[in-house]
Amino acid sequence: MAKEAHIIGAGIGGLAAAAILAKTGWKVVAHERANTLREVGAGIFLKENGLQVLEELGPLDDLIAKGTRLRQSNLKDANGRSLLARDISAERVYTVLRADLHQHLTTLAAKWGVDVQTSADIVDVHPDGRLNMAGGQEYKADLIIGADGLNSITRRKMGLEVSCVGLPNGSSRMLVPQVDGDLKDESVEQWVGHKRVLGVPVGRSLMYLCASAKESDSRGVQLPFDVGYWSKLFPAYADLFSRVDPSTVIHHRHGLVHVNGWSKGKVAILGDAVHGQPPNLGQGAGMSISNAGSLAHILESEPDVPHALAAWEAKERRLTEQVQNWSENWDHFVHKWPVGVERLRSVVIWGLANTPATRRHWGRLYRGLDQQASPAAPSATNTKSSARLTASN
Repeated sequence: MAKEAHIIGAGIGGLAAAAILAKTGWKVVAHERANTLREVGAGIFLKENGLQVLEELGPLDDLIAKGTRLRQSNLKDANGRSLLARDISAERVYTVLRADLHQHLTTLAAKWGVDVQTSADIVDVHPDGRLNMAGGQEYKADLIIGADGLNSITRRKMGLEVSCVGLPNGSSRMLVPQVDGDLKDESVEQWVGHKRVLGVPVGRSLMYLCASAKESDSRGVQLPFDVGYWSKLFPAYADLFSRVDPSTVIHHRHGLVHVNGWSKGKVAILGDAVHGQPPNLGQGAGMSISNAGSLAHILESEPDVPHALAAWEAKERRLTEQVQNWSENWDHFVHKWPVGVERLRSVVIWGLANTPATRRHWGRLYRGLDQQASPAAPSATNTKSSARLTASN
């Protein structure tokens, strides 16, 4: 008989885990607390680590066709000077809508026979594989995966949590219509003081913007979004901000999770429940998908679930925590660096970008893969930037 897995949470990581386990022969039930399957957010990056797992689940043509393949990424200082420019045309980096990725995974989960249950309120989880619901129902599983986000009940019930904190910074995310002259295949991020803005195309009709500020900056984090405030601080983005519908902007405080382990008995945690982090590397979802794929492969060759979970953590934890640490430190660079020596920050970033060891390390964390890339490494550039956030061609 097929072994049975129960997934707590039917977000991106949970559905990826459910789909790939079902594909490899498991009977899978996914429990979602909400009364419907949905994904809140705007754009999302898909890089090599996540793409490889998604390709195992089925063709990606329809999903990729809705997004944009990026060829360049660029980080600029307050004066518009480029600090870190990367030619990423030799590697696969896409932007897609979070809702499109979630729907793609929902379809794959159904294709591979996952039983998705909504309005599922979990009240207790046990290392021996028992799962208790609010209505009194109890399930007995061979494997339980808690993909239940930053405030994971699974992580707390298993005693795996060291800390889960809200950081003093947050991001507002929004989608705006594309017009002629917008970026076509490049992501551009600019830092001004303790604020930053990322702009990147998603498909042929939308631009994704992410504006980050300290939570203590009332105008920087307020909703509805303060278009005038951000346009004055980032004139290169003023045209894009003018297209924002302030009522549609979503703001989230950055969160950070530290754990003392990834599993206990037959219960594991995945995604933000393990590596919740600021959205600085575009790898939160990518690491969730990648780690789900890795676990499914290990379970194919190791029938003892607790042993498989231990082997999985030993294999993936180091890289996962390196990605998380990089994202956390990047947050400090933006939001904690003294404004009075902002120029020194630019010098430090430029220097790190031109150090071969740092370039290689950044490259592997950007892709979420341990192996070194064939793709071009990051490098600094002296290319003059345009006054407006437009494509160079």
